[in-house]
Amino acid sequence: MDEAPKTAIRGVMFYVLALLVLGMLVVAVYTIYGHPADPSERPAAETIPQKAPAPQ
Repeated sequence: MDEAPKTAIRGVMFYVLALLVLGMLVVAVYTIYGHPADPSERPAAETIPQKAPAPQ
């Protein structure tokens, strides 16, 4: 009966480690491929028309 808690703790530690590794891989992929292909292209926020101010 002493083996169950050690096995559970080992499993949780493996799960947390796997999540950390997966997170680092996702961040690496996003860092490499998460930028626009054409740096001269305007950001999407600049292409949205702004609401004209109300006349006074």
